[in-house]
Amino acid sequence: MNKQLFKKSNKIEKYTFISDIAAIIAYITLFIIFFNMLQYPVDDNGDIILEQLEFFYPVYEFLGNNITFAQMNLMLSIIVIFMLVSIPMWIINYKKLRSRTIYEIDAYVAGSKFTQAIINLLSFNVVSFALRIYNTFIIIEFVKGYKPKEFFKSIIPAIKAKYKKITAKKEKEDLSDLDEDTLTLRKNIRRQTAAKVLRLFLTYLFLVFMALIIVVPFYWMILTSLKDFRGATTTSPEFFIGLSRMNWVNFKVVLEELNFGLYIKNTVIVAVFSTLGTIVTTILSAYAFARIEFKGRELLFTILIMTMMIPGELYIITNFITVSKNGLGWVGTQNNNYFLAMIIPFVTNISFIFFLRQNFKQIPEALYKAARVDGCSDFKYLTRVMVPIASPTIFTITILNVFSSWNAYIWPRIITGVGGQEGKNFWLISNALRDTAFVREDSKVMYNLQIAASTLVTVPLLIVFFLFRKYIMNGIGRSGTKG
Repeated sequence: MNKQLFKKSNKIEKYTFISDIAAIIAYITLFIIFFNMLQYPVDDNGDIILEQLEFFYPVYEFLGNNITFAQMNLMLSIIVIFMLVSIPMWIINYKKLRSRTIYEIDAYVAGSKFTQAIINLLSFNVVSFALRIYNTFIIIEFVKGYKPKEFFKSIIPAIKAKYKKITAKKEKEDLSDLDEDTLTLRKNIRRQTAAKVLRLFLTYLFLVFMALIIVVPFYWMILTSLKDFRGATTTSPEFFIGLSRMNWVNFKVVLEELNFGLYIKNTVIVAVFSTLGTIVTTILSAYAFARIEFKGRELLFTILIMTMMIPGELYIITNFITVSKNGLGWVGTQNNNYFLAMIIPFVTNISFIFFLRQNFKQIPEALYKAARVDGCSDFKYLTRVMVPIASPTIFTITILNVFSSWNAYIWPRIITGVGGQEGKNFWLISNALRDTAFVREDSKVMYNLQIAASTLVTVPLLIVFFLFRKYIMNGIGRSGTKG
């Protein structure tokens, strides 16, 4: 019976996941539709008037209804909140379902499903709400053996029994004639308990304080990016603003009119291809230095390790000569290829080779020799044995290289600077953030737009880090751990 209930619960949970995915897709679709409907102020000639952004209150038409500027901001803000709640909840539930066993089902799981059902209801995901409520009663039947009617009937008697138990315990303590030793022991226990609670309270208070120091700057960045010009430059800043006052049009101006959409595309192209190149060269090099015997292997590896002590800025001149018209001709010529110039010189990383080699060295050499005896080639052994075992470290290398490419500034700035106006079309997002003029006609800086651009640079990295932080930490730890 329990196994049938467990299978039934898992089946309903799978249907709930499908409903959650559909809801997330609906949220994203609605956000894109409303975001594309946003308008920014223009004059009679159709030119954008950034200095009047804070006075702009258009009216939108959606499905035959008129929507004010404040209502549009409110809907976009609510949709973003729904996505921020729904996506992490789906990821957590997916991970739990994959590893959940019949022995892990308890009353806490039932309470968790009920809480998630309430969240689904508040986010207007009625289907998931109904499925999770149904699943909650199945789990209650699994744990307590109660049917829905029996469960509701048992609530009031259970509360009364609990109350009687507490009352009886108090009466027993009041009427008991305790000796002096017992009273002293109880006082000592209470004193130790109070000291433990105080210690935990101070510990968590310190942790909360340190967390606020880290979180508040990010919160202020996101808040400022959603304010109008006056709200971002006032001498009496607001620490909270209403959902209807969040100006999502700031991001549309940054993405479309200030070309940050193009710069993000350029950054993604460079990050993806440089990371692919880095992964290939790192895996092949680390395998060669870890398993293949050849003369001068240790000497060559030592020389490569020594290059890690040389600052990367010293390579800039030689790399630039290599890709310029005096070398490969990728920049400074009529046939410029800025992407190749920004990608090829950085498709290898000695630090990553060192990390992965250390991970490969942990794999028993007897396994390699046995595979060679069975006729397995080096490449086959690498792809079928070494890479799967070292996948956490490889995944970590991938994420760290994406971070590095996303934040690259000096080399892309030099490469695109050679091309003048043409080179600006190949800016990466960090270059655009530094060199774009966020100014009004009266030479005042539009800080809300500037912070909105900074948010576009920072938030994707934060999302990637929080999603994969466990794999990043495990990969770095495995690369330096023996055995």
